[in-house]
Amino acid sequence: MSRIIYFPLISDQFSHQIGIKSLAPGNSLLERTDRFEDELKLKRDLLSNDPHYYACSTPQSAQAEEEVSMMLTQEPEDLIETSKKIQEDLIILSGDASMGHPIIAGIVCFPNGWTITEKIGQGIDKVHEPVPEYAEVMSGTVNRMLERLKSGRTLWRCNWAVKPSSRLDQSPKSMPLIMEEKAELTSENVSEKCFFRVEKQTLTRLPKTQTILFTILTDQVPVAELEKWQQSNLLGVLRSCPQRTLKYKGISSFCDLLCNDLDKRIK
Repeated sequence: MSRIIYFPLISDQFSHQIGIKSLAPGNSLLERTDRFEDELKLKRDLLSNDPHYYACSTPQSAQAEEEVSMMLTQEPEDLIETSKKIQEDLIILSGDASMGHPIIAGIVCFPNGWTITEKIGQGIDKVHEPVPEYAEVMSGTVNRMLERLKSGRTLWRCNWAVKPSSRLDQSPKSMPLIMEEKAELTSENVSEKCFFRVEKQTLTRLPKTQTILFTILTDQVPVAELEKWQQSNLLGVLRSCPQRTLKYKGISSFCDLLCNDLDKRIK
């Protein structure tokens, strides 16, 4: 039975809270799940087969890429080579608050419904424009946090989703296959075939270039393999989640099916 390394639903009520924490001194920025080797192989395959879809750099990112690589692997290499050695996806934001901290480079193999090629050059508010209530509830907090982030300090949070597929690459080109898998969901298999997916996200100001490294570690398990208290919290969050957010997260079409099954499981 698989276990997820972080479970961000600490109550059974939906919340828009960002949930930012400081990384404790001595804790590593990088982590490994028990699927480390399999995910590295998948990343290497994706980057070899279609590097321009999963990787982007800009002329202003060269020094930052080298700084990131030295920090993470102690090798002065470009970001794509560094990415092949670690589980995390990597994004570099400009340190310029006046420009809205645009993305200047990124290697993203395991996204939730987007691609790095469509986000490159966008500021943090533009990147999150599709997120329900981001502008009203979270934009000010996020921008102040980025402006005040000190060199060498790391902040982290977790983001959650439920997906009708175990595919780590949930980019647009994977959608036809994912839609086929979603069509196979039934009341008997929904919790086995739906995956609770967590992104551990970190933000670190780099001392030399003053850019900001954003890392994403993706971990997932079938909903059926969550502990009972986790299933209970998930059920409550799904039932209290605004419809707009359920739609954005891609859950609305199978939400009732999943909630009915979770209700049976936790009794």
